[in-house]
Amino acid sequence: MPQEHHLDALVVGTGFAGIYVLYTLLREGLTVQAIDKASDVGGTWYWNRYPGALSDTWSYVYRYSFDRDLLLDYPAPKWYSTQPEILEYLRHVVARYDLRRHMQLDTEMEKAKWDDTAKRWKVYCRTGDVFVVRYLVTALGLLNEALVPRIPGMETFKGRVVHTSSWDPETQLEGKRVGVIGVGSSGVQVVTAIADKVKSLHVFIRRPQYSVPANDRVMTKEERTVINERYPEIWADVFSSHIAMGFTESSRKFGAVAPEDRENILETLWNSGNGIQFMFGGFSDITTDPEANEEVCRFIRRKIASIVKDPQKARVLTPKEPYARRPLSDSGYYEKFNRENVYAIDVMEHPITELTPEGIRTADGKLHDLDVLIVATGFDAMDGSYARVNLQGRQEGDNLSDRWRRTGSECYMGCSVSGYPNLLIVSGPMVGFSNVPPLTETNVEFLRDLIRRAEEITKRTGRQCEIEATHEAERWWTEHCDETARKTIFAKAPSWMFGKNVVGKKPTSLFYLGGLGPFRAKLAEVKARGFIGFQEPLGTLGELRSHL
Repeated sequence: MPQEHHLDALVVGTGFAGIYVLYTLLREGLTVQAIDKASDVGGTWYWNRYPGALSDTWSYVYRYSFDRDLLLDYPAPKWYSTQPEILEYLRHVVARYDLRRHMQLDTEMEKAKWDDTAKRWKVYCRTGDVFVVRYLVTALGLLNEALVPRIPGMETFKGRVVHTSSWDPETQLEGKRVGVIGVGSSGVQVVTAIADKVKSLHVFIRRPQYSVPANDRVMTKEERTVINERYPEIWADVFSSHIAMGFTESSRKFGAVAPEDRENILETLWNSGNGIQFMFGGFSDITTDPEANEEVCRFIRRKIASIVKDPQKARVLTPKEPYARRPLSDSGYYEKFNRENVYAIDVMEHPITELTPEGIRTADGKLHDLDVLIVATGFDAMDGSYARVNLQGRQEGDNLSDRWRRTGSECYMGCSVSGYPNLLIVSGPMVGFSNVPPLTETNVEFLRDLIRRAEEITKRTGRQCEIEATHEAERWWTEHCDETARKTIFAKAPSWMFGKNVVGKKPTSLFYLGGLGPFRAKLAEVKARGFIGFQEPLGTLGELRSHL
């Protein structure tokens, strides 16, 4: 039965971020509850249940670092963790710390409004429940709002259409004629997983991407022993690094190495596996030097040509753009196109024109007969998660999602927005770009420190202290993130990392691309300067450029 709940804090989301926020704020002694529209915890790893779904971060650092015993008692069996394994890990964490009794699932936030007189957020849910809270913490996820293409005739298709982000486990693929639209991370994984099972597989490719072997395998007992013994050192390196993946990031420039030695280094990286390590583990300037980037592109293009036997398929699969998107890893993706039942369709040359009752028709007039269409077209990343929620701050009628669409997703340090007091965003726009769990811990611990400071002031003054960024601070941080991004080749790609995959969205850097270590240093400096960039009395006003 719907109820009105009065709490110190409400956490929205129960994925990696929401779970850690709930754990952290409970330890602070606050009355806290977490809600989620899903029927179980897991966030991204609850919804993305498509075949082949797994993390492309090494498993021993794709987890929380805060409990050494948890790291030792619940090891991952392989170098990479699958979706079921990650979901089970998060369930284990929730059970270990008895968090489920503080959660209300199947509860979707529909609207939230700040009451400037009462200094409270009033949160309305589809269930009819209302939460009145001092702090509203949103952990909606980086990749949550699915992008679904509008294809003429989609309602006429007699087969089944399913998006990878809302996969129905009952979907039957064996012996079916299957189409896949999109070859980002989800598309590459699902193509690799189902190619051997389906009758035919038509992969519709508009912008082919570079992918590197993952080289997944069972972790040996000896490898596990070394990792367990080195965990303190591993995490120290992770938190001070840029990508936070657990490998040593190279400091050598591509041009400082002889051509034959470069080739050997790239070959070693290709064979050892992992796309992120391939991009950042061999050379320091692959993402900043166009010439170095093009040489690496040529290396991967040669690999594609050597793997894919059919020249037509190889041509469609070979990227022509720079190596400037979120790097991908695979488990034999290119090899699958050597199967006679797997087709590569170039929809840049011959775009999809309609979905008929029988399948997809392309501009060259061909009809590709399908029983199932898998849509792997990705997400309206970062701020897209807020599109379905009516968040109203201090100014009447100022909806956060509409504001971000008009002005770009300004969000100071990825966590606070002017005009929205005590709205604390976990991994919001302009947050650091890195491995998610250590980034999550970094963000949540900064929010904890903000709340600690606000609680001290509230107790001293008897008035609710508001945590709110200044407009000047969010504007400066946005400009700084854009300036940092422009120094990289990432900014040149039509990537979701800049919102360029969403029609009508104002392109801007959705991440701080300076690295996790530097991002942590900036957060530490913000705190050391009296939470500079936040409104008084919590923060200290001042010229940010001279300090950060």
